[in-house]
Amino acid sequence: MPLFDRTARKAHQWSMVALVAAGLILQGIPGALLLTAAGLIMLAGRFWWPADVVRQLVWRVLEPAGILKRDDVREDHQTRRVARVLGGTIWLLAAASLLAGYTIAAWVLTLPIAVMVALDAGLDFCALCFIVAQLNRRGIGRRA
Repeated sequence: MPLFDRTARKAHQWSMVALVAAGLILQGIPGALLLTAAGLIMLAGRFWWPADVVRQLVWRVLEPAGILKRDDVREDHQTRRVARVLGGTIWLLAAASLLAGYTIAAWVLTLPIAVMVALDAGLDFCALCFIVAQLNRRGIGRRA
């Protein structure tokens, strides 16, 4: 397994949780903008690293300045990459829901993803990784 900077991942995850929480609290256009920012950072950053502005800040400013210490670990990021696409897409849908006045729908869409991101950031528990592992143990969804 390749090495990945866990510090950058956790900073990214906590930043996304903060953006989403602030978006839900503010609601309306400001809230939708924050949810949109989180969704776009998740999606665009998955496919083009420079778009993940949080990781860029960590790698280019915070780690070189000694504010954060790089923590390289061996991790399988394949499932986390899928989670980023799903989470980013759902947060964009939640932003559209806020703009359309469907506040409860935005909360219902946003909170489960935010909780899963917080679990991964705080406890290194990737919920989607767990689900995929359980499915694989049962012979469901196993790759050929």
